[in-house]
Order: sequence, then C-alpha cells, then structure tokens
Amino acid sequence: MTLGLSLSAHALSAQLLRIGLVLGLLAIGAGARAEIELSGVDEIVAANVRAFLTIDDEGCDADQSMVRRQFAAAPAQIESALQAYGYYAAAVESSLEVGEGCWTAVFRIEPGERVLIRNLDVRVDGAASTDAAFIAAQNNSPLRTGAPLRHFQYEALKQQFQNLARDRGYASARFTANRIDIYPLELTADVTLHFESGDRYRFGEVVVEQNILREDFVTNFVQIKPGDPYDNALLTSTYVALTDSGYFDVIDVRPQPPDHENRTIDVTMALGGVPRRLINYGVGFSTDTGPRFRFGRNIRRWNERGHQLGVNAQLSPVVSEVTAIYRYPVGDPRYEWVSFDGGIKRENTDTAESETLAFGARRVVERPSGWSRTQLMSLLIEDFEVGGQEGRSRLLMPELDWSRLRTDSAVRPSHGSKTDFELRVAGDTLGSDTSFIQAVASTKWITSLSNRARVIARGRLGVTWEDDFEDLPPSVRFFAGGDTSIRGYEFKSLGPTDAAGQVIGGSRIAVASIEYEHPIRERWSFAVFVDSGNAFTNGDFDAKTSAGIGTRWLSPLGPIRLDIGVPINDPEHGARIHVSLGPDL
Repeated sequence: MTLGLSLSAHALSAQLLRIGLVLGLLAIGAGARAEIELSGVDEIVAANVRAFLTIDDEGCDADQSMVRRQFAAAPAQIESALQAYGYYAAAVESSLEVGEGCWTAVFRIEPGERVLIRNLDVRVDGAASTDAAFIAAQNNSPLRTGAPLRHFQYEALKQQFQNLARDRGYASARFTANRIDIYPLELTADVTLHFESGDRYRFGEVVVEQNILREDFVTNFVQIKPGDPYDNALLTSTYVALTDSGYFDVIDVRPQPPDHENRTIDVTMALGGVPRRLINYGVGFSTDTGPRFRFGRNIRRWNERGHQLGVNAQLSPVVSEVTAIYRYPVGDPRYEWVSFDGGIKRENTDTAESETLAFGARRVVERPSGWSRTQLMSLLIEDFEVGGQEGRSRLLMPELDWSRLRTDSAVRPSHGSKTDFELRVAGDTLGSDTSFIQAVASTKWITSLSNRARVIARGRLGVTWEDDFEDLPPSVRFFAGGDTSIRGYEFKSLGPTDAAGQVIGGSRIAVASIEYEHPIRERWSFAVFVDSGNAFTNGDFDAKTSAGIGTRWLSPLGPIRLDIGVPINDPEHGARIHVSLGPDL
C-alpha cells in the first residue's frame, strides 16, 4: 500500500519561514555558550538544523530541566529541518553530556536518501501565460522532474509568481492549486502549482500634484500613459527621471487600489520643489594648482519652463576662472539641453601664461546607452606667453564631443570607466586667426580583484593638424606632467622645447598609466604606479617615465591621494610629491 502525505501551503510556509534565518541567526545566551555537535550532513544542511534547534538558544547557565526538555524535542526539530531539503528517511542518534559548569549535545545524523520530484505540474493560466516574465520565471526555476525536493525552491517560485503579478498589474491573480504530495516510502513527491493570473490591468488616471513648473513640462518626465499595460518598472523609471531632473526634492509616486470593474490602476504623484537658489562653496588642494577656493551661485528654476542660471568661480595660484551659464531643456528634457556660457580664465604655470575670454553655445544629448554627445560652437580670445613666444589668438571653433561614464560608486568605484572623445576645428575662413583640426581621446578604467585591491589604468592620445604651430594658444597645445598626467614632473612641464630650452608644448600627446591599489585598513590603501608618455611634435616622441608609491584615504570629503613619483629618465630632478582630492572617475 502506498502511503501519501499532503502538506498544505499554509502549514508548509510556516515551517519553512525559519530557513531564512540560516546565515543570520545569533542565539544569545545569558551566560557562556554551550556546545552543539552535529555530524553526518553538509554545512548548508547543518546550518538549517541549527536554525530549527531550540536547544541551540540555551547557555551553560540554563536550567537543567529546561535543557533536557529541549534536548528531548531536538530529534523532531532535526527531522523538520532535514525535510526542508528533501530528507524524509533520516535517523538521528543523540546524547547529552553534562559536565562541570556546562553541557554538550551531540547529534549524529544519518540523512538517508532524498525524496525526488516524480511529477511536476506548474502552470500559469490567464493573460500571464504569454507574459515573457512569467515564462522566464518558470524556465529559470530549479524545480525539475527527477531533481531532489527542496521546499524552499517551491516557495521561491510561488513568491516570484506573486511578485510578478503585483509588479505587472495582474491585480486579481490567485493560486488555484498549490501543494506538495510526498510519498516517503517511495521517496518521491508530486509538486502542483497552478496560478490563475486573470486579466492584466492598465494604467488609469495619472494625477500629478505640483505647482512648481508648467504641467506640460513636468509630464515629459512621466513615463506612465493612461491605457498602457500596468508595469511597476515604469513607476520606478518615472521616479528616477524626476529625481535626476534636479527640480524636485519631494517625490511620492504611488499606485492606487485597483479598479476591478474597469481593470485599471490609477497613479498619483505628489512633487515638492528643491530650493530655487543653491549656493555652494569649497576649498581644495592639489600640487598642480595649489590651494583653491570654489564658489557657485545657481538658480535651479529661473522660470516655469525649467530654465537655469548659474555663476561659478574658482581661484588658485595657477588657474583662476569665473563662468556664467544659462541652461534650458529642449526636446526630451530628460536627455537634451542647450546652454550658453561665457567667462574669463587666467592660467599661470612654469611653462606658459594666458588670459582667456571665452563664449560658447552647446547642445547636449544624453543617449540611453550612456553616451553623451555635445555639439559646441565656441569663441576663444586668448592673450598668451609661452617660451619666448607672445601673441593673441582669436579662435571660432565648432566642436563635437562624446563621453560616457560608467561606475558602481560615485565616491570609490570598484568597477567603472570614463571615456571621452573630442573633435574641434578652426579655420581662417571661419573667422579664426589660424586653421587646425584637433582630435583627443582619453579613458580611465577601474576594476577590483578578489582581495578588494583595485587596478586603475588611464590613457590619453591627442593629435593636431595645424597650419602654423606658433599661432596656437596654450589652451589648444599639448603639455604633459602633473597629478593626472605623469607624476614625478611638475604640472604641464613636459613637451617640446624651443632653442632656449623652454617648453612650448606639442601638437601631439601620448600618455599612459597603470596603478595597483591595495587596501590596508577600512578607509586606507597603498598604491604603486608607473606613468609614461609625453607631448611631442610630428614623430619626435621622447617618452618620459616615472614610478612611485602612494597612499589613499577615503575621507568624508572624498578620496585624498598622496603620491611620491620618481622621474626615471631624469633622476637628477629628484622625487616629487603629488596631492589631489576628488572622485576617481
């Protein structure tokens, strides 16, 4: 005769809830911990057994009668724990040893053969039967005919069906059959899971409550359209779009109870605006620029159409600049902007001095792929002195830039990359004093190893095709050396020289770096690096290489880097210390 055992979904769920405590459970005794010895099962099953054992909660100073009662209940608890993994023919030998001051419980487990799934009947009916998400859930489930029975896998599939129904708008979904029939003598089980999804509901009325910006402008950020199939992912993408816009600091996107008669789900959004004016300031230091002070005043909502106005300034002994920018969204405001800017900049390095007046108009389009494209027309008027050359240059330059930033952390990424491509053109027929074409590619790449160490690589390549190099201002010439170029050399101190030996920059550049960073404490790490490259003209490439060590501190203000770089090609220059603060990408 075949013996059958049917477990209801409710009873089984209550029993298996304890499995989730396997890795996180810490039983805290009143005194010293007693010892529980388990043998005969692997670590995963043993951990689940401990989660079921109530005697594991008792300490050495527990009442002896309580310990013996818990010990007597332990075999049944062990059997329940083993059944969760499909062991229904287990045998348990146990002994309790009471010594001076404490006790030890020993359990020798013979799990026996596992129950295997004989028949697997998983079915989704209703509109969800053709839903790709439900089909993928079934295909990816480890439940298989002939596989060992693991109750938690069955529960996981049930929960996944319920979560998908909630997230994808099957508001009347229910299980019409959900049970496991176990036959211990045959070591087999029949699994039945029938899910009736009903109809997929659609978005109903979408109400946006705000008095910050024009209604037709705000709706551009809302990815939800009445009548579309309900999808919780669209609520999430709408929330992200509203957050990324920078206009709102209170965002409450909330679905309403389903309307079963009309098969719809209404959505309400309550939005609160960020303060219109934002003032920011800060101080920093790097060996390239010395101490610097930064100040900005920005109006984040100039009008109801989302226009923005800002003035930003940076002061340092090497680079000082003041820039004003007017920015407004066009097309899809999530991805497209137009801005007009103007400013003055003064740069004073050991190589060159320049004063620049610049105006620009640009259109920025951010692609879903992560790439950002910038079309720019800039006017540059620059007075300069570099080497023995002095001059004034007027450049009207169309530019095209592509950039992409991928990172898993804005502060200290474990994996990430930053890539930039720039192309600019100037011509005397377009109103410039000289003609040239310039292309620059730069990248930085970060990856982590199994020991939390990081490998950081970067490179920069640039080339200029020009009519007369001497007519180019320093801002479009290439120089090497400094914190983010070739450490061990001063900021912009490397490049071709004139007859007097003064660095005048080059029409080409090639720089590369590799760095290994090893953690030594929670917020500290040690680094070794090699940098190499130079600016040059035509084929006259004289690579300069440096190597060094450094330390990194993840401060509350961001990563602070201190490096000591030694110029390999010019040892007479001695080592140089580099200090910098800012994000890695």
